[in-house]
Amino acid sequence: MRKILCSLLVLASSVASAQDQRVSRVLAKFDRLRPSEKDLAMYRLDWADSLDNAWKRAAREGRPVFLVIIHAKYGDIQSGHC
Repeated sequence: MRKILCSLLVLASSVASAQDQRVSRVLAKFDRLRPSEKDLAMYRLDWADSLDNAWKRAAREGRPVFLVIIHAKYGDIQSGHC
């Protein structure tokens, strides 16, 4: 009985070790493929409450203006909800 218990513990520890290695490989691949903060910067929307404010800030920051026209009953430009 004691041999069986020891064998099961060894087996369980080897399975856990294999899973840890697999998780580590997946996370390493994710880190290699994930875009950097600089690459993702263009996808962050920084809402402005008027087109005039957007143009001024875009000129000051050297960034483009992305115009969203909300044509919906419940649209709210302040929160970005369309």
